[in-house]
Amino acid sequence: MFLSSVRKGLEEERDALPGIIEAVGHTPVQFEAFSPQNEPSREACLRGVSEADVYLLVLGPRYGHLFPDTGKSPTHEEWTAATAAGVKRIVYRKSGVQFEPEQQELSRKISDYTTGVFHDTFSQTPELLTKVAAKLRELDATSNDLDFEALQPGLRFEWREDFEGRQTQGASRSLLEIHVTPLPTSQYPSRIMAQLSDSLADRIRASGLIDNRIALGGELTEAAATVTMSLTQPRSWDEAREGEMVGIRLAKTGQISEWATLPADSMGSILDPRKLPEQIATMLRLVGALNIIGSQRIAIGAGVQPLGMLTVDTFEHRSRHRAVGIKMSGQPLRVYPDESVSVAALSTGAAEVASYLARLLV
Repeated sequence: MFLSSVRKGLEEERDALPGIIEAVGHTPVQFEAFSPQNEPSREACLRGVSEADVYLLVLGPRYGHLFPDTGKSPTHEEWTAATAAGVKRIVYRKSGVQFEPEQQELSRKISDYTTGVFHDTFSQTPELLTKVAAKLRELDATSNDLDFEALQPGLRFEWREDFEGRQTQGASRSLLEIHVTPLPTSQYPSRIMAQLSDSLADRIRASGLIDNRIALGGELTEAAATVTMSLTQPRSWDEAREGEMVGIRLAKTGQISEWATLPADSMGSILDPRKLPEQIATMLRLVGALNIIGSQRIAIGAGVQPLGMLTVDTFEHRSRHRAVGIKMSGQPLRVYPDESVSVAALSTGAAEVASYLARLLV
């Protein structure tokens, strides 16, 4: 369990928590454990967050030191890293104290995205220790394992071609698409769709998985809320480029769709068996980080389209001089969902599910 908090104003709580965490059979990890290191303590600390099983954030009155390059405090960066890594997050907010403006804003943002995030308050240290011990015992008794079940027929599942039409065929680069449908399916009322549309861009930013320099554009229709991302412009025509997120769509049916470019160079897009699982896992974690899906089971589909200049190859960060395309076909590559999977596929199980989907696509 990674313990994250500003020390000032929470000295007693911070000193007492490691003992209670150990007493119930778990290992506490704090910033102090990452000094000295062969790498900067900031980077080591954020890596420690992403490698933890559980992330515990205690919010007190102080926001903490601001890093000049991000404008965020260490605890804010740690929260973002835990969200991006799909680590289970637990948040406790101290009541009866005056929060600094920056800390109040952080607390407000976290409270806005509490679906799937345990969030509670405390007033005194003994109360916090009791709640943390009880929560850890609850986590011990709860299975977070990835499991699969045969999918019942009749699932209504949309691909990009279904909601964007023929423009999917005219793209200059092959796009990877991931679709996640909560089970059982249900329709969002128009009022809820409007609220989710208003917060969708903020949820994407809060995930930490999209570069803050990328411009986001939003649209709400009767059928869905969509956020699109601006692509990085290549410096030259033959520049090799990593894959980038292009868009996220939340349908009224509850299905969340994402599409992204694949790594590419002057010879076309590359389906890289090494990099594809990483890209799919990141996309799955982004769906989870949005904190919109509230069901315990989901169905996942994956596809690539168009295939005109697509090759199975290794992306080497430099442009190739020759490439052999997969096939000349107007048909997309698609992995249709025939099983439901537990929602752990969007967090701790993302890498395993991504490896399976990538293998089927390749």
